[in-house]
Amino acid sequence: MFAGIAFLTTATLFFTIKLVKTKSQNLAFTFKTKQSTFYIKLVVLVLLLVPVITYFVSEHAFLRYGAEKKTSYRLISNGLDKLSDFDSDGVGSFSYPKDKAIFNAHIYPSAIDIPNNGIDEDGFLGDAILPSNNKDHLTDISPKKGKHIILIVLESARSDLLEAQLDGQYVAPVMRKLAKEGVAASNAYSHTGYTTTSLKALFNRELIDTKKPLGLIDFLQSSGYKISIISGQDESFGDVALKVGMKNVGVNYFDARTAINDRVFPSKEAASLRLSEARIVEEFQSAINALDFSQPQFLYLNFQAAHFPYSNAKMTKYLVNNFIPRSEIKQENKDWVTATYWNAIASADWAIGEIIKSLTMRDLFKNTIIVILGDHGEALFDDGFLGHGHAINDIQTKIPLIVNDPTIVIDEPIGQIDVAEIIVRSALGLTNHWAQKNKVVFQLVGSLSQPELIAHVEHNGARTIFNFHSEQVFFSELSLWKPYKEVLLDPVNSKRVVELIRHWEALRWNEYNINKNKPNN
Repeated sequence: MFAGIAFLTTATLFFTIKLVKTKSQNLAFTFKTKQSTFYIKLVVLVLLLVPVITYFVSEHAFLRYGAEKKTSYRLISNGLDKLSDFDSDGVGSFSYPKDKAIFNAHIYPSAIDIPNNGIDEDGFLGDAILPSNNKDHLTDISPKKGKHIILIVLESARSDLLEAQLDGQYVAPVMRKLAKEGVAASNAYSHTGYTTTSLKALFNRELIDTKKPLGLIDFLQSSGYKISIISGQDESFGDVALKVGMKNVGVNYFDARTAINDRVFPSKEAASLRLSEARIVEEFQSAINALDFSQPQFLYLNFQAAHFPYSNAKMTKYLVNNFIPRSEIKQENKDWVTATYWNAIASADWAIGEIIKSLTMRDLFKNTIIVILGDHGEALFDDGFLGHGHAINDIQTKIPLIVNDPTIVIDEPIGQIDVAEIIVRSALGLTNHWAQKNKVVFQLVGSLSQPELIAHVEHNGARTIFNFHSEQVFFSELSLWKPYKEVLLDPVNSKRVVELIRHWEALRWNEYNINKNKPNN
């Protein structure tokens, strides 16, 4: 549409200039001629059509989905949106979601809905309700020394890695053995499809973007644990290291930035820095030779093997003869992409095996809790996408969670914010039963302030997903999208969407209150 409008405008100017040049008396040409009047009307018509077409596109999800990927549409819609922002709240009538109260600066999409003030700031479910304070069970645990802890995060690890095979060979035999001797959660999930937010949720035990007063590292330090960070990525990316306590006083810190000359890719950008699994194993072995294991130790390891493009020049070919070149990663080569990915998981599995060998040789394994989980899943064109963060489904958000503690009982959906308490309870030998059948895990695509999708996943894996762009609700067990306002009238399913949106509003309200009350504010 916009290409057509641009062509029409250009053609109009072209023929106008051509007309002027063909006249014998160019200087006498004025806007009073019939021809010039026609062209002026045509240009005015085009200028009037642009906002009409833009608004039409913004109202239809199918057209908007494609148009928003075009620079021309974004420039035009953003410009018109600013012109129509009559109440100066940052939202107009041409972007999406739209401002539902164009003359009220308090009401707009992504506004904080202040509970019990009589105003529905975000436009959903009327005025927000003051959320109840959920019990933080970690605060009931007295800090004390326990077993050593090794927390391993696998980049882009799919939940099916324990059962995956390539040419009849399991891709993760070490992790399979560890899961068999301990426990593997069948319903563990990332809250987001992004690494930085997943790590913050894991360490800070919260989805809001602020450091919780009692994060995992803070609790362990208060319990007398010595903390070591050994990461294959740059943990300063997204301010993870700073916000979760990795840079606390007394922490031994090593990541891809501190060993930048050992990176596996040329780029020095924070998002691109990677170390090989062999380099992380080497650093781990140096660390355990230097650490005093008469004191409880906590070591965080991060393996980047399965990060796109799923291979590097230093990676061993455990399961494949050839890695897929980056230029060949596309839908028609799905099997090759998948094989290369599983080889990357095998590389991480090898590294975990080396960690266990080192612990066993030093007679430390039996006194160490090992926890392995993914930061998020990875779509390998299974659902039409490659990567993560696009959608809320099992492929992109269901993750492995393995603990070498057979006493743990997990019979409920587990989110990354729960993992810290599981770790602490195992290390301290406390009861570690998770069996709330009515529990849900909150998930989102985008940010809390401007989400594209939010979801609840239940004990049986059923999801309720709300799409902010189309204002529709998806019920996974029904494979059905329904208009939000229609669902609110449904006596069977309305409760699910109300609880989901209220959960989102509560998270935003809590984040707002914490940030508002920070000393520097």
